[in-house]
Amino acid sequence: MGGYNLVAGFLIFFFVFIYFVWFGTSLKIENNKDKEDNIKINPYDKLPMHRKLIDKKNKKIGIFDLGNHILIVGIILLAIFIALNVD
Repeated sequence: MGGYNLVAGFLIFFFVFIYFVWFGTSLKIENNKDKEDNIKINPYDKLPMHRKLIDKKNKKIGIFDLGNHILIVGIILLAIFIALNVD
């Protein structure tokens, strides 16, 4: 298996992962629209520490937001590694 096939496989996996995360997040947000209460309590105060690290503005996304950032950084590092090792 050549290097280009490996990079193409990583890119395809990356785009499929992003699509499924986007689709799941939009389904979660649509389901939560009907369940919203009229009384608003700041849910950020009751979150555990690992959830506070993710995203203050959009609490409905959850851990996938951090996963996307890690995946993007990984793809960038992979591209740098491949670029440095080209003959």
